[in-house]
Amino acid sequence: MNEVIKVYDIQSNSFRDINFSMNQTGFVLFNRSALSVFKCYYNICGFFYLDRIRSKIHLIDLNDCLIAIPEYSFIEIIDDCKSSLVEYNITERVDFRPSLGFICLYLQEKLDDISDYFTKLCYNIMQNNRLLNSFAKMNDSIIYPISEQELYAFAQNVFKLTHFDYISPDYDTSFKYTIDSLINGYHINFTKDDIEKYAYNISRLAYEKVAEYNG
Repeated sequence: MNEVIKVYDIQSNSFRDINFSMNQTGFVLFNRSALSVFKCYYNICGFFYLDRIRSKIHLIDLNDCLIAIPEYSFIEIIDDCKSSLVEYNITERVDFRPSLGFICLYLQEKLDDISDYFTKLCYNIMQNNRLLNSFAKMNDSIIYPISEQELYAFAQNVFKLTHFDYISPDYDTSFKYTIDSLINGYHINFTKDDIEKYAYNISRLAYEKVAEYNG
């Protein structure tokens, strides 16, 4: 890489050059648009990504604006991917607020008390070897959506992995039709609130399905 990757150090609340020694406590931050590069090399599932070659799990955090990767994990990223990510590296002060699920796993704490369905879904996938192996073979990612395009990909990839039930008599016709349209790629216009609503419900249905595997 021609440029030095900058790392955000929480303790000093500042950026520094990446540390290749054993004491790596910072986070490498990228603009969210770096997802297009990252997905060429890894499968992402919420707060973790999977190395397709070594099937090794690493932590990642995503929000509406940025991506965060622990410094020690970035060092292990495939060289071609590193080179492509340099231009997306955030090097100036930013409002970095890690998600609760990411922080719990980073600190090696359990997620038992977390109520968020998407976080619980991803955690169950990570803990279930059958689901994890299936996810590794998908060559797709499960990323909480913030746009229509991402919502369609989210619905299709989550359904491909979990085959959650959305045909139950308990759900109204409009709900079933919308989920079916997302899975099959039939175009519908969604507002920002719609995207959040259906992402939440898909996460809930999928979590309920995978919880059966572990229960």
